Amino acid sequence: MPAQALVDAALLGLSRKEFVTIPSLHDAGQWDAFEGARQAMAGNLSTNKPAARYRAG
Repeated sequence: MPAQALVDAALLGLSRKEFVTIPSLHDAGQWDAFEGARQAMAGNLSTNKPAARYRAG
């Protein structure tokens, strides 16, 4: 992507108060799916013990 197109997209995203701007991602639904999955996992990503599949058996 040309630098000017990237800058234009970034500035537009900033004006829309977007948390993340990915100009090459044409399907916003893909971002929504990623963000939903990330949020669903968030509470389990930092715990004080490894998941059962990583524990010595």
